[in-house]
Amino acid sequence: MAEILLVQSSPTRAVEIRILLERRGHGVTHASNGRDAIHTLRKGAIDVVVADLSLKEMSGSEFVRGVQSHFPDVLVIFIAPAGSEQLADEALRVGAVSCVSEEQLQVLLMETVETVCRVAFGNDPYGPLLARLESSSFNFVLSNEPRLISPLVTLVSQVAEGMRSLPGAERTRLGFALEHALVNAMYRGNLGLGPSVTPSHHQIVFEHATTDLIEKRKSELPYKERRIQVRVVSDRAGLRVTIRDGGDGFKVQNFLDAATLARLRKDAGHGLLFMERLTDGLEFNLEGNEVTLVKNARPA
Repeated sequence: MAEILLVQSSPTRAVEIRILLERRGHGVTHASNGRDAIHTLRKGAIDVVVADLSLKEMSGSEFVRGVQSHFPDVLVIFIAPAGSEQLADEALRVGAVSCVSEEQLQVLLMETVETVCRVAFGNDPYGPLLARLESSSFNFVLSNEPRLISPLVTLVSQVAEGMRSLPGAERTRLGFALEHALVNAMYRGNLGLGPSVTPSHHQIVFEHATTDLIEKRKSELPYKERRIQVRVVSDRAGLRVTIRDGGDGFKVQNFLDAATLARLRKDAGHGLLFMERLTDGLEFNLEGNEVTLVKNARPA
């Protein structure tokens, strides 16, 4: 379980959120403002910050930059009230791992916290060896099996950690984006299923949740023959992960130009928003069935 710093100015709201987190076994420390939060972080032992986006002393992006500058392994998740789309977008761009809209707090906060924790805190038995790795490439062909997603994300994170190309928060941002890319390729691309008829991202990746419709698609043509091709290239300049599904693709023109937090309140575009905001580059092929996630090295 994680040690979480909750930054919330409303005492009533803080109690509500604290109960949600502690029920799942997380340790929670409360700070009422951004300055107190930074003071608490200096004491150490904090893994994740869950903060109200509407901080009084500083903007969300300023808070993220301060955390990244002094505590690069700490993960920041924002709770975004209605009407704060621009602030949330900027916070994601500068280093937050995720944002949860206030209206979906009860449903998505715990899933988001547990997802980023499982991406971030994995066992790394190859650390001493990977520290001497100069470059690597991997090619995978995946069936439509969600149990393959988390191990692949863990492998990419371990390579980035071992090569010391990314600090902890940036590894988690890449892992979170990669999870969404793989879920999109598997369920939207290969199986042709929209988010309204599939379980949530967290349920798919970590609980391997399924439905009768999903199992039906996995067993019938053309869906059962479709595969996901993944190529991971890592060197001292950073990482590139290319994911190609067997589906018909989608029209990518002008899609990301309109990507804002508003998409978090809709069925469509949730994963693509995080993929674009949590990486340094997102490249699609013309058909819209291949995407490359780019993450530039940020050595300590």
